[in-house]
Amino acid sequence: MSQFEFPKIHSFPPLYTKQPNTTVLNNQLDSWCDIILNFCQFYRITSLSPSGEPLHSQIENLNFKELPPLFENKAIERSVAPDFLSTIFQYLIHNKKRAEYIDPKRPELGVLVYWRTLVEWATKIYDYVNSSGQLGTILTIFELTNSDESAYPEELRNIEYNVLVRAIKNVLMKQGKAQILMSEDGTQIGGVKIV
Repeated sequence: MSQFEFPKIHSFPPLYTKQPNTTVLNNQLDSWCDIILNFCQFYRITSLSPSGEPLHSQIENLNFKELPPLFENKAIERSVAPDFLSTIFQYLIHNKKRAEYIDPKRPELGVLVYWRTLVEWATKIYDYVNSSGQLGTILTIFELTNSDESAYPEELRNIEYNVLVRAIKNVLMKQGKAQILMSEDGTQIGGVKIV
């Protein structure tokens, strides 16, 4: 697999230190958000740990240890401090609306990164179910993420459970295009009906 090419700013030492000037800081945070979204899209990573390590990728058997570090540049001996990394994630979540905590009550579990927005994910899900003639059919989470059908879109394969559920609950259900059937114990989604 080819390696992600970081933009030139990734080699700019001040990028790694939280800047005191608000205007400069906002530009710095915008740069970090662009780097995160592009990096995650390249490797199809949908969640990061609080320390910036990948937690889930749609690419099967992707070895996270072989990826270049996102928040470190060994060539210039710079890395982002944990408190600044938290600021970057807060900005990505609250200002850019391109991430959210896996569990807001437990931020230590990590962050979902939306290099594709929830609306875009929801559209992909709906389009697949519609084009495959399965509208109104109850589908399992497995069928929505790992179908063996040749017509199954690669962009949905191995989508992270949390991203899939949020796209269904926060977009398709609000649009009246989906219904969820819970498992008997009420802890997991047993099936999804896209209408």
